[in-house]
Amino acid sequence: MNSQLRTRGRPRKGSLGLSSVPSIRLPSAASPPVVRWSAIPGRMAAPWVCLCYRRFVIFSPSSPFGEFSARGTAVYSIEVVKEYHHDPDAFTQGLLYAGNDTLFESTGLYGHSSVRKVLLQTGKVKIIHRMDSSFFGEGLTLLGERLYQVAWRTRTGFIYDKHSLKKVKKFTHQMDDGWGLATDGKVIFGSDGGSTLYQLEPQSLKVIKSTVVKYNGQAVFDLNELEFIDGEVWANVWQTDCIARISHEDGKVLGWILLHGLSLKFFMIPLAVVGGNLSSFGWRQEIDVLNGIAWDQENGRIFVTGKLWPKLYEIKLRELTGPLNGTVEDICRLRLF
Repeated sequence: MNSQLRTRGRPRKGSLGLSSVPSIRLPSAASPPVVRWSAIPGRMAAPWVCLCYRRFVIFSPSSPFGEFSARGTAVYSIEVVKEYHHDPDAFTQGLLYAGNDTLFESTGLYGHSSVRKVLLQTGKVKIIHRMDSSFFGEGLTLLGERLYQVAWRTRTGFIYDKHSLKKVKKFTHQMDDGWGLATDGKVIFGSDGGSTLYQLEPQSLKVIKSTVVKYNGQAVFDLNELEFIDGEVWANVWQTDCIARISHEDGKVLGWILLHGLSLKFFMIPLAVVGGNLSSFGWRQEIDVLNGIAWDQENGRIFVTGKLWPKLYEIKLRELTGPLNGTVEDICRLRLF
């Protein structure tokens, strides 16, 4: 299982190695822990928090992140509204909300890929379809009574009945690869891990439009899981803690959502208390990258999670209360060309 985790997608400069430190500059008013990156064989470089911990920061109304104009593009921080249980063995590749506190989720890894129906309140998997071990599950979307899923590196996808999760059809597609899927109820949007946002006709599943996603005139690569929210396509950017809000008309990035504090929650865990004081901290949870956006349109709720994360979060976006110390390119570690 572990040997698969780093085979996906393009390697990123500085993403592996003990000497590699992420270039994330938080606002000067915050006092974050020191974050370092360590290479674990077969896994992505995962952050750990050292004992020089001062104050853990989760973006909140008082945090100097929020909406502001970065060269004409809005930037947002988040507030966590509620936490839910999430299967820590789920390598989340696709996520969507289907009403009645029910989620559908696609998980990856060869031999572990699945499509599942999950109860939001408990995180319990109600129904699961386990994929053939030759397929690595990827993005997922729901259109009518059918779930559409793509698989990695095969140009192959599957259609399932949403009630039983019984596979009803296998299809091929014209995207360079299958990473993320979403829908506005008319077309299916897709990503391939590059900078292209595809539009597929739902019946034939042929590409009817492809647009390069750009920020400040440069192509944004590593587009991953997708969700359609209020007329925009939202995309996780692989190996970052950022979500891009994209115009599906012209591919322009309309805004950035910064979620860096979420993954840090899993690394700074007290291990011992001596004389009423915390004596040590440790890394108790192996997780992978932020991935998974779900939208409850009826109630206006946004949910996010990540690969192998034990939690799923309902979040709200927050307005700016101060300037960013750095650029979006640096904070999100974007690959722009």
